[in-house]
Amino acid sequence: MEFTDMIVPEVITGFNVYDGAGSKVIGITDEMDLAKLASKVATITGAGMPGSYDVPVVGHFDSIKQEVPFRIAYKPMFALANPMKVTTLNIRGAIQVTNKSTGLSDYAGLRYLIKGRALDTNPGRLVLGQTMGASVVIEATTVIYEIDGKKLIELDKLNSIYMIDGVDYLEKVRRLC
Repeated sequence: MEFTDMIVPEVITGFNVYDGAGSKVIGITDEMDLAKLASKVATITGAGMPGSYDVPVVGHFDSIKQEVPFRIAYKPMFALANPMKVTTLNIRGAIQVTNKSTGLSDYAGLRYLIKGRALDTNPGRLVLGQTMGASVVIEATTVIYEIDGKKLIELDKLNSIYMIDGVDYLEKVRRLC
């Protein structure tokens, strides 16, 4: 589905989390914040300039931490916690949309993929009759965000790739270096 000004994205109607082998990771909580992509910045100042301003260093990002929440600390959570291996998580969801011209509802696919290594493991807390609030934090080196199979963002820190909507903004940098 092409997202045009005639499509109104409404709600996430469901999502699942899969590991690198494609197995569904059961036990993820009912909500998950996606990692923030914060560009590294440089402050520009110099002779003849009456001040300074910040610019993004294109394709360079601060640490990207993805928290993966679990209702209960159990075996699949601890498999993600191994800092000696790369963890891949593939989050797939459905976005409910409405076409403004027809009023009909439909669904669009959402995919969010992260790769990285575990930094923190939080087994959570023990409270009778409640979930534990456990989590693993992954330092992401690869992030991909797609809607209906179209990559909107692809960041691969280890291979110097930064693509937005099909344009690789580090391609020329790789050629020049």
